[in-house]
Amino acid sequence: MQAAYDKAAATLVVKSSSDEEAKVIAETVMTAFNRGNRDINSLAALAVVIAVNSHPTVSGTKDGTEQRVA
Repeated sequence: MQAAYDKAAATLVVKSSSDEEAKVIAETVMTAFNRGNRDINSLAALAVVIAVNSHPTVSGTKDGTEQRVA
């Protein structure tokens, strides 16, 4: 789970574990893992998609421009 979290956080350029994005990533990874998903790439991708779509301010870019992935 940690590897999936780290990958998603790096993709979204999350700077602190207290950021709202970090909480969404963690909750998504834990929920999907508890439902049986064990693939790191799948968990990370799902977390990124959920974070971007549930929080429009999450851009995944350093300049703040919005970039939706799903």
